[in-house]
Amino acid sequence: MHRIVAAIDAFSEKSGQVLAILPLALVLVQFAVVLMVYVFASGSIQLQESLQYINAVMFLGGAGYTAVRGEHVRVDIFYSKFSERGKAVVNLLGTLLLLIPFLILFWMSAVPFVLDSWAIGETSVEASGLPYVYILKATLLLFALTLSLHALADLMRNTAKLMER
Repeated sequence: MHRIVAAIDAFSEKSGQVLAILPLALVLVQFAVVLMVYVFASGSIQLQESLQYINAVMFLGGAGYTAVRGEHVRVDIFYSKFSERGKAVVNLLGTLLLLIPFLILFWMSAVPFVLDSWAIGETSVEASGLPYVYILKATLLLFALTLSLHALADLMRNTAKLMER
């Protein structure tokens, strides 16, 4: 069980490191858009739309990494004062009662949404926009996958903590 958790955490860590280049890409593309509009008085719908794709991959792909690092939003009133065992109970219950039901609903909603988009080869509503909206929508599944892997690892990690003496 520890090897599976370690493998999932390593995958999340590596994916987070790979995705860490995206904020720089986002800034550079945004700079290029501003430069084109205000200096050269021309624009590119495709370049502007690419910002959405970068954002989607950056935030949705990085969800598992953020969760593994414990840098997600947590309302911490009592949690910091709990023992390691108490934190494991809270994390286990939170994963079982909140995260997993959310993920089930998310998967049930996202899969048909993404499949429909792929089936029609959905493109941008802009005439000169990017023709890959179906890929943009597929990033929802990337989010669900990374967070599902984290939930699995979290369940195993916290169950192991509670089983330790």
